Amino acid sequence: MPQIEWPRQLTGQLVVELTGPELIRFINEATRVRLELQSITWMGTGKVRLTLFVSDFFRLRPLLRSTGTKVRIIRKKGFPFWWMRLMRRRFFAWGILLFLLLLFSLSSVVWSVEVEGNERIPESELRTLLREEGVYIGQLKYRMKSAEEIQYRLGEKMPQLSWVGFRMEGTRAVLTVVERKRVEEERDPTDRGPVNLIAKRGGLIVDMHVERGRPVVEVKDVVKKGQLLVSGRYGNPAQTETGSLVGAKGKVWGQVWYESEVEVPLVQKRKVYTGNREKGYYPFIASRIVRLPFWQEESFTQLESIQHVKAIQFGRWRLPFGWVEEERLEMEWVKQKIPEKEAIALGVERAREDLLSQMGEGSRVVDQKVLHPRVDSGKVVMKIQFDAIEDIAHPQPILQGE
Repeated sequence: MPQIEWPRQLTGQLVVELTGPELIRFINEATRVRLELQSITWMGTGKVRLTLFVSDFFRLRPLLRSTGTKVRIIRKKGFPFWWMRLMRRRFFAWGILLFLLLLFSLSSVVWSVEVEGNERIPESELRTLLREEGVYIGQLKYRMKSAEEIQYRLGEKMPQLSWVGFRMEGTRAVLTVVERKRVEEERDPTDRGPVNLIAKRGGLIVDMHVERGRPVVEVKDVVKKGQLLVSGRYGNPAQTETGSLVGAKGKVWGQVWYESEVEVPLVQKRKVYTGNREKGYYPFIASRIVRLPFWQEESFTQLESIQHVKAIQFGRWRLPFGWVEEERLEMEWVKQKIPEKEAIALGVERAREDLLSQMGEGSRVVDQKVLHPRVDSGKVVMKIQFDAIEDIAHPQPILQGE
């Protein structure tokens, strides 16, 4: 049998049953005139079943007449017959097609945006930043930036976050954040009654600014955590029940020591601009950009965009619609291996910033030492010891009878 070419199969095939006294002669004659007979199966004496193309079926008539053979169609298969059945049920077919298109459209759109892990930062602020990065309800998923880029940009914009995670779960966008720890601002002592000032950390006292109360320690004293620094009573320190109860207020600056363990990968991911740029123009209505599918599609797979809003004005009136000129800059993320010394410096800087955010306003780092740096599994692991100056005074209410 000659090999069947795919385009000819589009004409369709028929499974037929032949009956007659000269079937062998019929098959020989059909082969001689180059009819392509397939799957020939003898069903018994004087009966055979086979498959042939529709185009060959109309060439059977002379052979059927000369051999006295009768033919009966058993089954029709192939694209033409499938298409005819589909046309008889065209409304059902259109319904399936519309359903698939609707399903594809719905699964390609962001339907919800959730924020997790925030305590002090308002959720509305994080949602606004996400919207600036193109993450909002109704956004097409293929138009969004990569999760890594969104994490990187949000981390740059929100230094009070120690970690940012972004992921897509189906049609749900989830932003998870971890806020940096910080020393909360002390309330006024009058809000909690008379207080003493005690040490919240051990350290060496370097300066004192007492507005009210009686200092019980001096500069250059070494104090322990929980030790009394400024008493809220005036009078004889040996007679705790005597003296006027005024409450302590002030700041006691101490030199304290912190130790941080830091890991820095030797392969860093960095953003690089290629220099290619393009512009797109979109209408906007009521501060919402209308992005039409397949209209001025972005040709860059990774990009940053700068938008210039051009509202239509009528005299002094600024109308709530117009167009947006969007300038798109192509960029790419590259992995770059950095020297061990640079990784150590980067780790020290990150740990220093994190420590300052924890210590509170007015604190400063006076010295740092890198202890035992080593390379492990492509990362530099090290301990960093910081010497810092911070306000170690912490209010403690004066209990009745104290």
